[in-house]
Amino acid sequence: MMYNGLEDKNMPFEILDVDAILEKELQNEDFRRSYERLKKEYDLIDQIVKARKEKNITQVQLAKYAHVSQQAISRLEKEKHIPKIDTLMRIVDGLGMRLTITER
Repeated sequence: MMYNGLEDKNMPFEILDVDAILEKELQNEDFRRSYERLKKEYDLIDQIVKARKEKNITQVQLAKYAHVSQQAISRLEKEKHIPKIDTLMRIVDGLGMRLTITER
């Protein structure tokens, strides 16, 4: 098996080209709609995590500022749970930020 131009006979798994698989799957209209909806959610989560880290705030500190549990912050950041809008707004407020809606 080749990996980055090198042969590795000890690799017990197949290397997948995720970009090629995604490109193919995005041709399916139902998959594309679902993917785009979820991507927006995960992009928002990524922005929240990035803002917390840039502000050098721990999960515990953010939980205190937002009046939510540290577990709620952890679940959000691990993308295990999308919180209710009121919880999301408390987290955004805890970061000293605001959520803005604009036209596409």
